[in-house]
Amino acid sequence: MQASMGLSVAAFLLVGFAVIGGPAMLADWSRRRRQTAIARQIALTDALDGRLGAIVAPRVKQPLWGPWEVEIAVPFSTFATVGRILAIADEVLSGEEGIREDSYRIVLRAEPRPARKTHELRARRSANPWFRNPIGAA
Repeated sequence: MQASMGLSVAAFLLVGFAVIGGPAMLADWSRRRRQTAIARQIALTDALDGRLGAIVAPRVKQPLWGPWEVEIAVPFSTFATVGRILAIADEVLSGEEGIREDSYRIVLRAEPRPARKTHELRARRSANPWFRNPIGAA
């Protein structure tokens, strides 16, 4: 009788832990992962902003399986800038605790070129004699 009572108490405690403790531990684990990713993203953004100015904004995330992932939209018009961005990202990420040099992946996305401003286009048209009004009216 006492053995079954001890077994039922142990089962009750195990179920209680599974229902309450398990999700709490999972939520804590998820929060720590998110905070770590945010801290690494801030460190990388600060390093890039301090050396190059505010030209890129990286996103750092860690998939459940696989290495850390850094996504950066870069201006491919200047390859020297892209090289500097990669060097800074490597320096910051390889210096982080818990990240080995081979445990992160950098994904480069082409940043779209900014659209021309309409006033620039109008200025070019007015300077070109072919776009003038043939009647002479303004």
